[in-house]
Amino acid sequence: MKPILPTANEVEEMFNRAGQALANKPRLIISPQIRDAAQMKQEADATKKLLNLIGLTVERLFGGDMVRAARWLGYSDAVLRWVQACPRLDSQHVLVRSDLYDDCGVPKLLELNLGSSVGGLLEASLHSLLLRLSSVNSAVREHEAGWLDTLKEWAWLTARSVRPNRSNPLVAFVESDFSMPSMQATLDDLAGRFHDITGIRAMVRTPRELELRQDGLYASGEKVDVIYRLFDLEDLQRDPSEFEHLLDAVEKRLVEMPMGLSCRIAGSKALFALLSDPAYQAGLSSEDMEWIGLHIPQTRLLTVGNKGYALRNRESLLIKPADGCGGAGIVCGWKTSEEEWSSYIDSYLSSAPYGAWAVVQERVAPSLGPVVVANEQGVVYEEQASLLWGCYLFGNRHIGHILRTKNTGEDAVINYANGAAIGPVFYSEERERKDAREIDPHFMP
Repeated sequence: MKPILPTANEVEEMFNRAGQALANKPRLIISPQIRDAAQMKQEADATKKLLNLIGLTVERLFGGDMVRAARWLGYSDAVLRWVQACPRLDSQHVLVRSDLYDDCGVPKLLELNLGSSVGGLLEASLHSLLLRLSSVNSAVREHEAGWLDTLKEWAWLTARSVRPNRSNPLVAFVESDFSMPSMQATLDDLAGRFHDITGIRAMVRTPRELELRQDGLYASGEKVDVIYRLFDLEDLQRDPSEFEHLLDAVEKRLVEMPMGLSCRIAGSKALFALLSDPAYQAGLSSEDMEWIGLHIPQTRLLTVGNKGYALRNRESLLIKPADGCGGAGIVCGWKTSEEEWSSYIDSYLSSAPYGAWAVVQERVAPSLGPVVVANEQGVVYEEQASLLWGCYLFGNRHIGHILRTKNTGEDAVINYANGAAIGPVFYSEERERKDAREIDPHFMP
């Protein structure tokens, strides 16, 4: 549909009403992204399939042992201890977001993000805010569009995983000292929304604000029941001592930590490469291999053995750090010279003891479309953009989509951290569906 530009006054009022919800959100997509529900379901089904195949890969190659997988991938002893503390990948109780391109109706899944540190929940749930714009409201009414409230579904499903054994739990959303200054406002908003939706007490803390005592972990004199982990592998490898007392509490079962570091290991792009590479596909069915070929770009570990492949195919490959996020460290071969490409490859190989710190992935062209974008100064503009869709699951339940875009004339990597616009997604077909709270009405307050 042709985008309709809202008035400057409407946009200013929307940002004023949003308050903290749009703090540090430089570019918001304000044209309604209305997609066919059947297409969204296809992408959710593809994400479920990929999650199951990742689990199968760990079973096939590592006997289901996430510690063994993490060791093979070259993680430090500090990370291995965290994985050992929560060694199980429970695919039924994990937050997942696949990042994908729509290739003429076929989902091309570029990566799979797992665990409590998966981002974008607030931005994926801004439907009600956008509906304050008359242009969005009219389009949604015209198409009889609906939406999934990703944040609400995440909150209730997370509550289900932490509440069974506790009548009035206290959840600490824990971020590293390094990241907290830039994340404080967003995390305060997230924890506040979690409390408002579920009634469960929630607070935001750094590790240094948590005290380990003989009978548990405490924050400001209150006993913490659950750690909702927002710190990541990079934080653990930067300063393991910052988190030592949290690990002790988890190991001694003094505190729960759903979606532990095993989830983060399972989301490594190195495992993605093992799934894609025929050299590691023994034990897969012919149907699974056919599905992988259709839905996953060719991805290979960046190893000495694959160096020749990477050098020969520079113009059709990009390098991705195995555990990178936010688009950091990605190198597009078609944007570099042969000398620069070779230098990047050598740099990654020299820093990787087991050659698993990076992958090379086949270039996939994104679909294009017009979007209307507003920044927090209220400037509104229309642009032709490359479209990157994000599909959220909690376990096997689809809980919504998100869209990130970049102007077609800008950098090839589409990510919020490098300036991508971001916004929620509507669907154009009614579907019978129960709210997450209705799954077990006797369980929820």
